[in-house]
Amino acid sequence: MKHKLILSLLLLVVTVCVTNAQAPRKSKRFSHTTGSFTDPRDGQVYKTVTFIKKHHNGFIERTWFAENVRFKVPGSYAYNDTEEYAAKFGRLYNYEQANRACPEGWHVPTIHEWRFLFDFFGGWHHSGKFLHEGQESDMQMLYGGFGQPGHLFKDLLSSGNWWDNELKDSNTAGIITLKKDDENIYHTRVGDQWMLSCRCVLYHN
Repeated sequence: MKHKLILSLLLLVVTVCVTNAQAPRKSKRFSHTTGSFTDPRDGQVYKTVTFIKKHHNGFIERTWFAENVRFKVPGSYAYNDTEEYAAKFGRLYNYEQANRACPEGWHVPTIHEWRFLFDFFGGWHHSGKFLHEGQESDMQMLYGGFGQPGHLFKDLLSSGNWWDNELKDSNTAGIITLKKDDENIYHTRVGDQWMLSCRCVLYHN
């Protein structure tokens, strides 16, 4: 009985060690700081996060909005046409509107900038657990759903969907999707008239 107990304890220790070794961890090559930005167009204040990566003998920085954009570009709308939703989840934009939603000096993230962010938290297959509301990235990526042509709204509180600055042809563009209870990040293309959330990244020299 005693030997069985000792064997069980050893197996438990080994299991815990293996689990901890395989758990995704934030890269030590990165750090981040928080701040804020006031949009001069309408006075709205956004939280920001600056991610810093060691690179050769220097650093690479990218500063992001830590909230979805709320600027009222003509033709954009709130989920279910309810402005109270926009106050928390931001407004929904088609591709062209999203590229006008960011203030001067900022832009819709490129796919390379999205990858830079995901690399910070373990890549495409693990970042989801770090990016949603209340997690250590401070990015507060909410499940704000999306709008389809025809004024159909879907997936509030189930998925978040953001444009990347990747226009493939005259009517499709790249998007980033984060799903509830899913560590994976998804990248696909949809029609550029779909209505999605938008984040902004500061232009860096």
